[in-house]
Amino acid sequence: MRIVVLDDEPIIRQGIIHKIGQTGLPVEVVGEAGDGRAGLELVRTLRPDLVVTDIHMPAMDGLTFIQEAQELNSSLRFIILSGYDDFDYAKRAIRYGVSDYLLKPLEEEELYAALSAQIERMEVQEQRLKQVEELKALAETSQEAARQQTLTQYLQDDDMDITDEAIRTLEQSCVLFTAAVLQMEPFTTPHQSFAEGEDALIWFAIKNIVTERFESRGIQGVLVHHSLDRDQLVYVLGLKEKQDNVSVLSTLEAISYGIRQYLKLNVTIGIGPYQEKLHKIKESYREARSLTRNAIVHGNNRIYTWSHSAARAAQRKTIIGNEDGKLLESWLKGLEKDKVSRWLERRLGAIAQDPESTFLMVEWFCVDLYVYLHKFLLANADESEWAIGEMEDLLRGLQQAKDWRDVMLRMNELATNAIFLLSKTNTAAGKDIMESVRLYIQHHYAESIQLQSIAERFYIHPNYFSKRFKEKYGESFVDYLNSVRMKEAAVLLSTTDLKVREISERVGFDDAAYFGSVFRKRYGQTPTQYRERMAQS
Repeated sequence: MRIVVLDDEPIIRQGIIHKIGQTGLPVEVVGEAGDGRAGLELVRTLRPDLVVTDIHMPAMDGLTFIQEAQELNSSLRFIILSGYDDFDYAKRAIRYGVSDYLLKPLEEEELYAALSAQIERMEVQEQRLKQVEELKALAETSQEAARQQTLTQYLQDDDMDITDEAIRTLEQSCVLFTAAVLQMEPFTTPHQSFAEGEDALIWFAIKNIVTERFESRGIQGVLVHHSLDRDQLVYVLGLKEKQDNVSVLSTLEAISYGIRQYLKLNVTIGIGPYQEKLHKIKESYREARSLTRNAIVHGNNRIYTWSHSAARAAQRKTIIGNEDGKLLESWLKGLEKDKVSRWLERRLGAIAQDPESTFLMVEWFCVDLYVYLHKFLLANADESEWAIGEMEDLLRGLQQAKDWRDVMLRMNELATNAIFLLSKTNTAAGKDIMESVRLYIQHHYAESIQLQSIAERFYIHPNYFSKRFKEKYGESFVDYLNSVRMKEAAVLLSTTDLKVREISERVGFDDAAYFGSVFRKRYGQTPTQYRERMAQS
């Protein structure tokens, strides 16, 4: 707490300062003066928290000083000193909000008590202000989150209109509109100078770069942080009469450079087609979002722009022709997995190396290959979904892919599963596959078992298998595996003296703490409590 001392007698003033220092409280005397006028100047320049002032001083007495000082700083606190017990002064001081009135000569105990009370009041006030600010910030955050959710819904729902003031202002002042989608590569903290948990600060810096660059170029817009895809920002922008789209592209180049240079983060940007009506911004957004997926083919840290010629070139066409079909049929019937793998790499590699290609072409290729495998397996094997899953599994996997090589590996898995099904070496099909997996779990629960490893071992599609497993056994694959492990753990706890950590490892858990959490969730007790209860029974 910062203190100023006022008294017209220097010796008394120094004595007060000395006694304040002797209290040992967290206070500091930052200034002193001999009258009220000089005291006001100290209040202006030093911004103290508390003033200890005498009543009777030349030029301006203590009460007048308090009245004028409160106009400068309404939160300033005071302790009044007087050479005699004057009740009238005390009453006037109370009207001014002064809560401490001490008599001279000043007793150290009284001074200590008065300063302690002032410190406590100040801490309570600071805590209240902090709570008010936190509540205000929470309200603003909640309000802004609701606004971002509404804006996100507006961009995705063709039938939804919006009353957002910033959007309406944009519509009234601009003649052309488009959406620029900034797809950030996911990041974690700590990152560069940002500490762990400071993700919000990174996003603040990213948004600041985006808005500052556009505003500096005089390009009006509204920034939307997608409420579902938290790695996506959308800048809905408008161009006025004499502005052109070249300035938009150069601005986005500056934004991409700034994010990479100052934040060391990767970003892919898509610019949708320009629209004369704001309500058609949703079409621009969809195109821009689709363009960012081109990073899978050509890499991130690039800007992908929409054009009429590209749109015409992107019309759906068959990627796998008759000649490809004949080759695939020959290789699949011959169980020639390596030839199918090399063909996949050549075809997807050719798409990736073509500078005019897009992610849509990769998607078309994968869909065509899936359809071909599905038809081929229907004619030559049973229950093809066990090997290649369903179409929605394929499309979801493509959206999760990082680059075209990742896509190639995913498609190669489907082809490998199909060949294994055709080989007839796996006699278990459909429900028999699930029974085979269940028996495998019973014998290998102590090993590192995951859904993906099971899929690779039995040449089945993980998503399709997971859905069918839950349908048959009434619980997910993971829950079933944990159930088997917990039953064995319960037996070991009640029949052996092994430590909990050792039992955890024996039933397939590397992390003893996680093992304890799963065990307690199933049995309602910690492993130790369970052992003690079983020992007593």
